[in-house]
Parts: sequence; C-alpha cells; structure tokens
Amino acid sequence: MIIFKPDWVSHADKTQEAKGKKPCIYSIHVHPDGTRLATGGLDGKVRIWNTEPIYDEEAEKNPNCNKLLCTMTMHNGAVLCVRWSNHDGHYLASGSDNDNVIIVWEKDVNAKVSSIFGSTEINYETWKPVKYLRGHESDVQDLAWSKDNKYLASCGVDGHVIVWDGKTFEQIKKIDKHEGFVKGISWDPAGKYLASQSDDKMVKIWRTYDWGLETNIKNPFVNAPGTTLFRRLSWSPDGCHFAAANAVNSIKCVAAIVSRDDWNADISLVGHKLPVEVTCFNPKMFYMSDDNEANGPGEKSVSSICALGSQDRSISIWVTKFSKPICVAADIFDNNVYDLAWSPDGKCLFACSQDGTVACLQFEEELSDVVPENIVRERLERYGYGKDQTQLLETPIQLELEQTTDTEPALPPRVADLMDGNASIGNQDTPMIEAPPLTPAPPNITNISSSTSQQPTILEQKVSITKDGKKRIQPISLNMRTSTMHSPSTVQAPLIQTQPMNHISQGSSKINQADSAVNVDTVVIGNKRPASDEEVNEVIGSKPTRARPNWLDSAVAPPIVQKSLVKMALPKVKTVLSTGLRPEDPTVVMECHNTEDAQSSVRAKLVVTRQGTPIWMDYLSSAILVMTSNAEFCAAGCEDGSIHVYSPAGRRILPAIVLESTPVILQSHHQWLVCITATGLLYSWDVLNVKSRIDGVSIAPVLQVAQLETDKTHKAPSIKNIRIQKSGLPILLTSSNQAFVYHTDMRVWLRISDAWYIISEFWGSARQAGDHPLAWLSSRMSAYGVDRSMHMLLDVSAATKVVTLSHIEMQLAVAALLDSPTEYKDWMIYYARRLSEENAKNKVEELCKWLTGPPYAPFPDIVKWEPTILGKISKKELLAEILPLLAKNRQLQRTVAEFTSCL
Repeated sequence: MIIFKPDWVSHADKTQEAKGKKPCIYSIHVHPDGTRLATGGLDGKVRIWNTEPIYDEEAEKNPNCNKLLCTMTMHNGAVLCVRWSNHDGHYLASGSDNDNVIIVWEKDVNAKVSSIFGSTEINYETWKPVKYLRGHESDVQDLAWSKDNKYLASCGVDGHVIVWDGKTFEQIKKIDKHEGFVKGISWDPAGKYLASQSDDKMVKIWRTYDWGLETNIKNPFVNAPGTTLFRRLSWSPDGCHFAAANAVNSIKCVAAIVSRDDWNADISLVGHKLPVEVTCFNPKMFYMSDDNEANGPGEKSVSSICALGSQDRSISIWVTKFSKPICVAADIFDNNVYDLAWSPDGKCLFACSQDGTVACLQFEEELSDVVPENIVRERLERYGYGKDQTQLLETPIQLELEQTTDTEPALPPRVADLMDGNASIGNQDTPMIEAPPLTPAPPNITNISSSTSQQPTILEQKVSITKDGKKRIQPISLNMRTSTMHSPSTVQAPLIQTQPMNHISQGSSKINQADSAVNVDTVVIGNKRPASDEEVNEVIGSKPTRARPNWLDSAVAPPIVQKSLVKMALPKVKTVLSTGLRPEDPTVVMECHNTEDAQSSVRAKLVVTRQGTPIWMDYLSSAILVMTSNAEFCAAGCEDGSIHVYSPAGRRILPAIVLESTPVILQSHHQWLVCITATGLLYSWDVLNVKSRIDGVSIAPVLQVAQLETDKTHKAPSIKNIRIQKSGLPILLTSSNQAFVYHTDMRVWLRISDAWYIISEFWGSARQAGDHPLAWLSSRMSAYGVDRSMHMLLDVSAATKVVTLSHIEMQLAVAALLDSPTEYKDWMIYYARRLSEENAKNKVEELCKWLTGPPYAPFPDIVKWEPTILGKISKKELLAEILPLLAKNRQLQRTVAEFTSCL
C-alpha cells in the first residue's frame, strides 16, 4: 500500500494559502472512468481535478498537465456532498448547506477554455448546471445515485429523504418519516431498497416499488453520540449487507454490518477510538485467501472490501471474511475524516478531511484478484436484480372473464374477410397484429390488450412525371396476407414537395414533461408581403438525411402550409421515446418504438409497461414524434399530422385528431391537451369533455413577426416552456425572455411577463411555484437569465421607481387574468405599500373608489361593479386591509379617512 497526499488538491485561495489555512473539504468522489476527482468544500465551490498527476509523479511534474480542470461557483453555501452518476458519469450532483439546493451539472462539450471571474484560475473544462432541485428546507447532507441511474436520492437536516427521477429530475417521492437530521443515504445495488440513517438513532429501509417502510434498525445506534456531521452508510456490491456509521457496541465506536436476510447487525467493525463518520464499500469484489481457514491453504473465496473514516483522523480497511482490518492508516489527517471514495477499478481509495486536505491510498498487490462482473451479477440476481415481478390472478371474476374471451365465438365470414383472418379462431389467444419486427423486437407476451385488432395494410404506389414536371402517384392497396390486388385508384393527387424529416436517431430519448417544449427552432417570414413557394418548404433545424416514406408523399399540403408565416423545426424521428405515464406510479412508462423500414406499413409501436411488463400497446401507421401523458390520458403526435389519445388503460378516447401540419410540441395537464404545429398554430382541447378551448390560433405574434420588415426568412425566438392553466389556457415562454397567454374573449395575445422588468425592485418576488402561476413565471424567467443590456438598466435609478410600480400593476392584471386569487392579494399588498411610499395620490384615490363600489365605482353605466375579485376576495375586506398601509403616509390621511368611513 502507498499513501500520498497531493497538496495542490485544495479549496484554499492565495490568501489562505499564504496563511497556511485550508477550507474544509466535506465531500469527494471519483468519476466512473477514473480520470476526474470531484470535491466540495467550505468555500461553496465544486472543483474537478485531473487524477493523472495524482497517480503519476512524472505527470505531476509536467507543467503542461492540467491539475485543476474546473471550478463551479453556483452554490451559496458550503458544498456538503458531490456524487457522479454511475456508468458514464454524465452528471455530477452537488448539495449545499445554505441555499438548500441540489445542482445537477453536465459537461459542456462545446465550451472553450475560460478564466474564472475574479480569479486567476482557468477552467479547462466547463460544467454547466442543467437542473436545480429544490425540495429540501435545510442543509442537503448526502446524495446517492441508484445503480442504474434511474433515481437520485437526497437527504437533509430537514429530516426528509427525497427521491428524484434520474433523467427528468422531477421529484418522485418525499419521505418524511425520520424524526431527526438525515445524514446518510445509500441504494441497494439490487434496486429493491433504499437505506437512510438519521440522528434519531435509526436506519430505515425503504422499498423502492412503493416507497413504504420495510424495517427500522435501532439496536446498534441506541447509545450512538450525536456529534457526527455525517452518517454515510454504504451497501456492498453484491447487495447482501451494508455498513452503517456511528454505531456503538458496548462502549466502543464501531461500524455496524447489517445483513440483508434478517436486517440484524450481528457484526461490528471495532477499532476506532472516536465515532465513525463514513463507510464506503469497494465497487469491486476480490478473491481473498486465508491459510488459517478449514478449507486449506490456497483456497480463495469471494470477499468485499469496506473502508471506514473516523473522527479519530484515521482510515481502516476491512475484508468481510477477516475479523481484523487489513490496513489502518492513522493520523494521516489533522482533523475528522468526512468522506471516502474508491476508484472504479477498486485499487485506490480517496479520502478528504476537515483539515482541507485529500489523501490517496493505493493498493496494487493487496487487491489484485478481482472477481468477474458476471459473478457479482449472479449474486445480485438472488435478490431479484434485473427480474420482473409476476402478476398473479387475484379474483374468480378475472378467471371467468379470461375463460369467456378464450371461447369467443367465430366471426361471420364477411367480417373475417375484411380483417383478413380465419373465420374460426377457436380457443386461440387474443389475436395480435402481425407486423415486421421493430427495434427493439416486441416481447413474446400473450396477455396484452391491444388498441386495434385490424391487420395493417401496405400501400404500393405507381409514380409518373407529367409534362409540367409534376409528380403524380397512383396508390394501390395491397393486403398483407392475400396475393390478389385490388383495382388501382383512379383518383390522382399532385404531390407537394416537403422537407425530409431528420434521420431516425439511434438511441432513446426520455421526454421531460416540464421541458419538452424547450428550444424548438423556428423560422418566421416578415409580414410585409407573402413568401415565395420555395421559402414555404424551408425548415431550419432539419437535414435531408432520411427520405419521407412513399405513403406520405401522396398527401396534399393544404393552403395553410403555403401561407404560414411560421415554420417550426420538426422533431427528430427517434428510435425510442419514453415518458412517465402516472406521477404517482413512476414504474409505469409509455414508450414508442419507431422503425426505419420503409416497406412496412407499421411505422411505430406504442406500448405502456409497468416495471418492464407490457400493459397495453397499439401500432400506428406514422412515426411518433412527440408524446405526453398524465393521470387522465396520454397522447402521441405523429409525423403525418395526427394525434392519438388514449385512456390510462389503453382505450382510445377519440378517433385520431387530424391537423393541418405535423405537431411539434405536445403538452398535457389534467383534461387539457395543448399542441403547437409546424405551421405555428396553437390548439387547446378538453379531451375528456370533447371541447375546444383554443382553435388554431397562430403564435406568430409571440415570435415577434410584427418586428420583421422584409419577406425573407428569419430565425425567430424559440418556445422555451409551456404551462397549462386549470382553465386550459397555455402560458408560452420564449427564448427572448417573454411570456404570453391568449385572451379568448379579446382574441388577442397578451404579453404577461418581460425581462424588461428586471430593473423592478420586485423582480423575482413571488411565492414558491406549484399552483401559483406568477411564482412559476418568476422562477422560470429568473432561471433563463436576461440579456446583458437589461442589466445595464439597473443603474438607471430614475427609471427604477416608475418601472417598479408598472411591474406591480402588471402582476395584478396577470394574477386576475390567470385566476390566482392568492397571488392577487399578495401583489395588492405590495401595491398599496408602494403607492404609499411614492405618495401617488391619484392612483390611491382611484384604487379606493374601485374597491368601495357605488357610489364611487367608476363608469357605472358601462362596467357592472362586482363585490368580489375572482369570486373569492371581498373588495371591501381587501380595502380594510390596505388602508392601514396607505395610512403610513400622512399626506394620504384625508383619502384614507374618507374611505375608512365607507367600510
């Protein structure tokens, strides 16, 4: 074993280095490829280091070998935990103790080398924040990715354990059953459990299929001290046990080894003089031999390695089959050991300390005989790793129904001929569609409810070129199972040349419901004069890498496509798309599988699964581009401009919705389905009550078409986000930092938020998001940032007061428009205070008259005065609440006295 401490791995700045002081390093973690080391410290920074100069002395001396790769400074407090995602290390998650936020970082591969503002340090890599996870109310103590990266778990001083989706980073479950600070968390590698350790002197085991409590483990922690900053526990790579920190056996500080079989802690790792802060199992397992064993010398058995870090400044390395540690590194730090991390190959152990230093323990000879991954996997499979649960028959009624469907009577000959099937199906299973295999191939399952029982049809086409250069097509219907052709159709349709779709992307794409509308490239044409035919078919963001299938070429493009001022970029046709179907049940997933086989009439398969087991499926004749789902329904938008809507059980709620062009954005909320097409038309439907809220309204005003003076194509702002209100009205956020909503009564777009108001003193003042639309707007606008030109206005003090008052009035109008009474009242309080401070006598009098009503109500012959606002806020009660705020300005006391007497 070799121990070395690279003194250049530090969070100290030049001033601190000159004084010999180093900020505490709370957390450390190694990238899955072993090339990077992440640390989080008291300075509120996350640093990424190159591991090559740590392992290689020659590289350390090489001035061209960059040691510090990146410094991230987005946290407002000490960084208590950093964790790379498993396998590829695509994401880095970090948690802080002041802003109570988890930041998920992603490497920006297009960024160049840059310097850090206010520092001489250089970022040779750029890691940008892609998600801010807000859910904890206090310090975030620990983070853990599940083995398959499906989940990210966090715990904190607020006593909560939060499970986040590993792809969309939506909050899946908040567990609040602990009665103390939760200081450690770890996933079962078999994927069945999540373990958390708290100051309530307890380890709790949570089931992952329903997030219910499996068991409480108390005995090892009854006498545990409450002095540890962390209680980082760790699960063995084969899943048979885990090690828990800060346990006590008699009067000795130990780490408890808890068996998975009965959740008993019969083994204690004894040796440290002070409490154990952190435990960490080696990701690899090793063959270890012991000459004293009964099986004789030379016999080796599979063993796991566990490292412990303690407040006594030492690190111990344990092998599960030995009663004593194989190594103890004492006094290598000047203060507590706070975190441990193994390299991916299991040969190096990294440790960080409260004294601000990092140590590396390298094992070459001691840990040389690695157990193959297939052996470890076989051990995990004993606990259900990679296996699906079997659905059992629960009721006699279900059995009777299945027997009824098994003895279904034969179809009449005419119906059988139309369906191209045998007239007698006897006791066969439910008939399935015979389609060419998709990618991946459909599972061999008999009890899948299909949304269609009709055999698909192939279309052959005869193509001819006319004298004027136009292409004409004669479609010929060809049944899949018969060799007899039907008569060719005599109806011919001219072909409108359209831009080819992007090539099918090999790989899968998980749809983020909150951000599925982000960055859709858009082309607009100025409204001075109509565009030419050639410009109509141009789409920015699409490359002619995949020819359109023949069955679509015969479609006639309607005039709306030629006249449209807006052309949205079409989404790529991806091999696999997936999205969660039910927020309350993350195991239910909706997937689509598109195929590149141009000869097949089946272009897409839509399937809904629970924990990998199909529930229902449907086959479609057009590639699926966009999907959305919620608890009420799910929908899929296709390349041919159709939208298919299903119930959660797979029943078609409506026939296919046919639009004028391809849907590029699809969002849902409760009963509402919102769609934006490639020609920039917006639709909003109540699919459960079969009603329309918005019917094909152009989003051209949202994309600033009015500002363009020529008829040439221009790159327009993109739609960054969409929120659907309970009324079915969608709020559109654009990349120009503006938000819009369509007023159905006035039939006009209203701009409800603008980055111009950044100079307002109330910019960013809002409640927490959720059911509050203004708070949601504020958080999204702040997250997207604003132009530098907007920041320059911050110094214009004369404009600040005017814009601030205008901003509050805008917020009041928007709160009324979006039916948000709680936020309306909040902003009315802000407004009254501001009017009092500004001594705005005329506005104060006008406001009081409007709230008092007759005989003061303005324009009584035109506008009927209502005693409430939004049907919930009493105007007179609101007046009584704001009058004391107005009374703080004595110059308004006459007005205040006059309207106080009217209450």
